Amino acid sequence: MDLSTEDRLALHELANRYGNAVDDRDWGALATVFDPDARFVIDTGDGPPIEHVGIEAIVAMMRVGRHPVTHHVTNVVVGDVMGAAGNDASEVGLFFKVLGTGPRGRVGSADYRDTARRTADGWRIVEHLVTFRHPEPLQSPETG
Repeated sequence: MDLSTEDRLALHELANRYGNAVDDRDWGALATVFDPDARFVIDTGDGPPIEHVGIEAIVAMMRVGRHPVTHHVTNVVVGDVMGAAGNDASEVGLFFKVLGTGPRGRVGSADYRDTARRTADGWRIVEHLVTFRHPEPLQSPETG
């Protein structure tokens, strides 16, 4: 089942609302991005993933976290429909990248792999997996 253009636009806007809410430190706006029972999982690559469950836990984590000054959302891809019932898609995969600019101009990047669900209030993220991108180590001419 294909999503409508309206659904695809709403899902792109969902990704952008996330970045705007964090940039504005508008933690209340995260309720328009995440489902009340959402899972927010951070894979830093330096140990086991860190998980926060529920909008209250997500907001609490955001309030004390260090965040880039800006989130530039890019490469948004609306993925496969999951759990479709008839012509009504209930969940879809959503992938996007974020370039985050820090206060001193340093830039970092992360991949976001989400599951979004259609709710009575519009599309909401039910699972948000953040994977920070790290540069590949430079190789010497001897190692390849």
